[in-house]
Amino acid sequence: MNITDAAKSELVRFSREELQGGEFIRVTRAYQCGGPRFQLTVDVDQTKMDERITLDGVTILIEKSCLNLMNDVTIDFADEGFVFESATNSPC
Repeated sequence: MNITDAAKSELVRFSREELQGGEFIRVTRAYQCGGPRFQLTVDVDQTKMDERITLDGVTILIEKSCLNLMNDVTIDFADEGFVFESATNSPC
C-alpha cells in the first residue's frame, strides 16, 4: 500500500481536527457492483485481526486479511476525496 503526500497530509489534518479520543482511521472493504472496493472509516474498536500502521502520528488500522489486496494500491486525495488506485490505474 502506498500513500501519496496529498493523502498523508489530509489524513494528518483529519486526525488532528476531526477525530475524538480513542477514534482512529480504518481501511475497510466495501462491496459494490464490480467487486470489492476500499474505503476509509472512523472506528473505535481494534481486534487481533488488525494490522496497525502509524503514519506521521496517525493510527490507521487495516484487517490483516486485506493486506495482500492492498499491495499494489495507492491511496491519494483529490477534490472528490480519498481515491484508491491499483497499479493498473483502475479505481478500487
